[in-house]
Amino acid sequence: MTCGYNFRKGDALVIESQEAIEKRYQDAVDSLVAKVKKDRNIIAAILGGSFSYDQVWEKSDLDIELISRDGINRNGYSLVENGVNIHASVTPRNSFKRTLEGARQGSFMHSFFSRSTLLFSDDESIKEWYQQNANLHGIGARDKELQLLSVITGPLSSLAYAEKQFYVNNDLLYSFTSILAAVEELARVEVLLNDENPSREVIQPALEYNPDFFKAVYSDLLNREKDEEVIQDALNRVNAYLDEKLFIFQPILDYLAEAEGIRSATELNTYFGEKMGEGTRLDNAYQWLARKGVIEQISIPTKLTLKSQIEVEEAAYYYHPQETSAKNLSHPVRLKEEAHPHIMEALDAFVYKIKSDRYILAVILTSDLAPHNVWDKTNVEISLISRDDARLDAQSRATEEEDTRPTPRYSLVENDVNINVTIYRRNEYKRMVEGQLQANALHSVLLRSKILFSKDETIGEWHKNLEYIGERDRETRLMSVASGAFGALAKAEKWFFVKHDYDYSFLYLTFVVDSLARIEVITHGEVPKRKVIYQALKYNPDFFNAVYVDLINAEKTKETVGHALEMIDEYLEDKAFTVFQPLFDFLTEAGGIRTMTEIGDHFGKRFQDGEVSGACEWLAEKEILEQVSSPLRLTKDSRVSVEEQAYYYDESNPLWE
Repeated sequence: MTCGYNFRKGDALVIESQEAIEKRYQDAVDSLVAKVKKDRNIIAAILGGSFSYDQVWEKSDLDIELISRDGINRNGYSLVENGVNIHASVTPRNSFKRTLEGARQGSFMHSFFSRSTLLFSDDESIKEWYQQNANLHGIGARDKELQLLSVITGPLSSLAYAEKQFYVNNDLLYSFTSILAAVEELARVEVLLNDENPSREVIQPALEYNPDFFKAVYSDLLNREKDEEVIQDALNRVNAYLDEKLFIFQPILDYLAEAEGIRSATELNTYFGEKMGEGTRLDNAYQWLARKGVIEQISIPTKLTLKSQIEVEEAAYYYHPQETSAKNLSHPVRLKEEAHPHIMEALDAFVYKIKSDRYILAVILTSDLAPHNVWDKTNVEISLISRDDARLDAQSRATEEEDTRPTPRYSLVENDVNINVTIYRRNEYKRMVEGQLQANALHSVLLRSKILFSKDETIGEWHKNLEYIGERDRETRLMSVASGAFGALAKAEKWFFVKHDYDYSFLYLTFVVDSLARIEVITHGEVPKRKVIYQALKYNPDFFNAVYVDLINAEKTKETVGHALEMIDEYLEDKAFTVFQPLFDFLTEAGGIRTMTEIGDHFGKRFQDGEVSGACEWLAEKEILEQVSSPLRLTKDSRVSVEEQAYYYDESNPLWE
């Protein structure tokens, strides 16, 4: 079937058929491959993304992995061939091998390779690795078991937030969006259960595998007015789905059964971290199983530093199959007035203990424990600031090497209240507070934090003026937030214009609108909070009601979603010269063409490369910037060149006067 897409090129309206688009993209791939084949340092190329397994359209980018000989530095480039933008990564052979072989089946990297295409290889071993590891189906039993356990922790967190918004805050809007997040994560579970390697878009296959459940909590839910009955029904269905999937948690039960005794959260996380990757934490899973009555949560004494003279209580668990059985505890037990005094008593008792630890300098509360904002499932979030010479674990040393070690985290318990603790050394916390980019998620957390006690007056000084956003931080954060929205916007447009799936287009629109709300709030000098939509509604109610609040309760049709896309496009165009001013300033001062590498180097660590290139591509599409190309050698010893994206800004462009 032939379909066409309309787009503007200069003043002309161009109509390009799907066949013409696919040919243009194939020509771009062939052209790049012909060039890199002549580069003696490039030994293989792998095509990923939509063109490898799905459908491209005029705004699609190509993703290509170039495998180099060992000894070449890993790098990423924004290239262009035949007018097609290509994001290319250069990866040394051994690094690629480790990545491919280490990608646990069912993981994101496995999904990428399983849907990729090997374009060419001059190395037989790469062909063998690729054939052995890049398989879409037939996920190994052990990998599948661990990946399922990892994936299912996501919906537990989203569900807990959805329930809190519904039962505690009476907030149907954020309860709905959190349910939606949980459902998308459960779709990944469903796909894995059916031995398919999940891609980024998992809702569609999940609907085929389990239509009754996903139609009810996704398709039907999206297109209904969100009242209390509708939200309650969705919560019940999600809880029932999780209850049916209790077997996914079997690795935790097996470990506890083999232990034949109590194991702390630290011991559990260490065990699963060795199998699933360093930093793995499954605390949400342990607590969920304990609330269901499947395992028992108790506490055991522990010390927060090796030389601490006081002990605190860490969450610990045990499992006796003969004594425990799942119970239906999906609904809240105690709300607000009943839970708040108990939580505050536990917090006071915890702080009283910590004051006696000479290695702890301060206790900082980062949870909102207002009486109207807590319930039985509330976990208290605490940051502890330790002395710089504190040894936080058996391997730690008070040296510069500490910067490379993970920040210690503990799941503690006080009077049956769970307390999540993160420990920072004093200098580490100082660098984090003073060096953090204002108006980001960390800033929002610090803004609501409260110092419960401190032995060091300077810690309080670091927290002053948190509500103030510096002009440079404001400009930087605006550009970062706007740049990060373009990936989701491209997906929303593709599923609208190409796939005609208005439900899924709306799902991506929710991510875009969240970013736009942050832009609105930062523009007005306010720090974005977790519920940023409500902040944005104060400043621009007409826009955010139309593209978010009203759209949530409307049927997702070509007309309703299309109108929202049009409004979002106009909003971004109106804000372009506000949010991208640092980029325009850089290009103006340059007085000429600058490559994507030069642009990325200039903005350094403030943005991810993908964010900056996505912003430049969008601005070129809007003809605010002019995209050209510049020759680039992929390695120092390359004798052939490819074309890198480059940009030029003409501030006297009459289109933008």
